[in-house]
Amino acid sequence: MPGVRIIPTEFSSEGDLLRGDFVIPQGDGPFPGICKFHGLPGSPNQVRGISTLLAEAGFLVLTFDFRGFRRSEGIFSLAGELADAMSAVAHLINFNLVVPGWVGVYGASYGGAVAVCAAARDNRISAVCLRAPVYDTHAFALSPLIRPEVNRILKETPNEMHGLVDLSMRNRILDCMVDDGRRFNPMNEVSKISPRPLFVITGTADARIDVDGVRGLYDLAGEPKELVIVEGADHVLSDPRAYEDTVNSVVAWFQGVCTTNVMIDS
Repeated sequence: MPGVRIIPTEFSSEGDLLRGDFVIPQGDGPFPGICKFHGLPGSPNQVRGISTLLAEAGFLVLTFDFRGFRRSEGIFSLAGELADAMSAVAHLINFNLVVPGWVGVYGASYGGAVAVCAAARDNRISAVCLRAPVYDTHAFALSPLIRPEVNRILKETPNEMHGLVDLSMRNRILDCMVDDGRRFNPMNEVSKISPRPLFVITGTADARIDVDGVRGLYDLAGEPKELVIVEGADHVLSDPRAYEDTVNSVVAWFQGVCTTNVMIDS
């Protein structure tokens, strides 16, 4: 891929092997590191898009499949994804091309919920960026949209998410989402990110994650924080202009907070 290098990688999380890629800028490094947390199920290609754009801007990005998805082992659960997130942060920190002392996380959709709850527990995370985040995991798990979406994945892309073919396992996964949503909810956790910087970006045309709910999550967060609402952006950024506005805002924010923190730390 022009402008970046891709190095496949893998790491363990609670006994499950997770597989992903380092997306690395050109040059010798070291580079500031960012962990990318995908949604439910997220794109099968975690390298392209924002990962590549961040690498082209000078960040080393670790992107990977959470347990239960695609190349990784295990069965999905929110509690498991939190453990995976912290294992990913450790894996990124230990990579020899990463600048010590600064790690950003980027979470989209359900990965945004994971990013909030992980940052609330892991002080190694220096900055948090959320795109169209699932803001209430318990309400999300109870939503009437969940089972049809799981059935769609099972029908159209069964290899995207492990365990769905077996009905008892599928029901167990869905029940676990509800239980974990009670225990790990961004609405209860987002205030713990401060004083680390938080950036939240969402769209006016998102039919899956409503703007008012995202605003509610943002209002609960401490400073410093920034909210951007992109006109015409839906959940998958299908409009080219909304896509450009969104990814450019994300890259610019990471550049700003990273430069500020590196200067302060030095």
